[in-house]
Amino acid sequence: MSRVIASCTRGAQALPERLTSVEGTGRAGDLVIARVVRVGAYKAVENIHGRDVRIRVGDELVGVLGDRHSTTSIYGGLPESGLPVRAGAPADLLAVGGVVGIAASSPASLGTATALELVGLAADADGRVVRLERRSAPTVAGTPVVFVGGTAAEVGKTTFAAALVNHLATRHGMRVGVTKLAGTGRLRDLLTLADAGARCAADFVDAGLATTYGHSAEAVVGAARHLVGRLAEEGAELVVAELGGDLWGAGIPDILRDAGLVDAARALVLVPSDTMASLGADTWLTQNGITIPPVHGVPHRNVMAARERVGRGMGVQLVDPHDEQDMERLVREVLLPVPAEAGALPVPAEAGAR
Repeated sequence: MSRVIASCTRGAQALPERLTSVEGTGRAGDLVIARVVRVGAYKAVENIHGRDVRIRVGDELVGVLGDRHSTTSIYGGLPESGLPVRAGAPADLLAVGGVVGIAASSPASLGTATALELVGLAADADGRVVRLERRSAPTVAGTPVVFVGGTAAEVGKTTFAAALVNHLATRHGMRVGVTKLAGTGRLRDLLTLADAGARCAADFVDAGLATTYGHSAEAVVGAARHLVGRLAEEGAELVVAELGGDLWGAGIPDILRDAGLVDAARALVLVPSDTMASLGADTWLTQNGITIPPVHGVPHRNVMAARERVGRGMGVQLVDPHDEQDMERLVREVLLPVPAEAGALPVPAEAGAR
């Protein structure tokens, strides 16, 4: 039997060298010890170093209780009154990063969730339950922010964000901070962004949220403000902020409507699943009163056909993260100019505006 300490536990300020277990009512953010009883959808758990570790029946996992409302993966979470945690009680692995809860639904293509039995809430030697430490800020730093969101999971948001970070760092010598502000915690995405040439990196797990599902707008927005401020303090001239999943969930609408974050925003890059999704995302922004200037990315399809359809149907030019000229135009015309007064810079039509 082996034990894997999942990556989402890194939001705990200090993990005791020796963990004990206690029974009680678990809530989002509490660390939990569980044993694998059946390997299902997820056959590995990401450890605190960002490496996926294969799990087998009988292995132990130190994870974090939380909710996940994914449209492309597992949907599940915790009862409103909390999860009764006692030895032998059933639970499920909701995410590779170590989010634990009760699965309610899973796509047929993924299969049923990996089944766990709880050992107990993770505690220190004195029996105090270990939990993630929440970080929040009432205001946001004035550092410019570029949001990168999409119409679904796995559409290329991290790919676009990493290409942008690399372009800013290598072509323009900028000190770029990277973050992921919403979604389900996984260290791999943050490491990918950091490896692209970022000066500093932190995400919502570092702010004490294993996922941003199931939390209040105050908690999610407060964490986002804290992260932008933290990266600014660490020397970032500009922050590239990925938004996980789709724009509808995980507290993302609250982030995109927060006055302080809106003032800091230079653009919202929209990465669509297809060309029709580009129109849907644009419409969604208007319907939800989101005023951050949009930049439309290229979907994972034929680039020429996508450019033709969106150009004809919406009158905008797509930005391809693999095209150096596209990225340079985006940076020079949208991201680098500083407006004379506070507020986001309008996006020129040739850079992908409405």
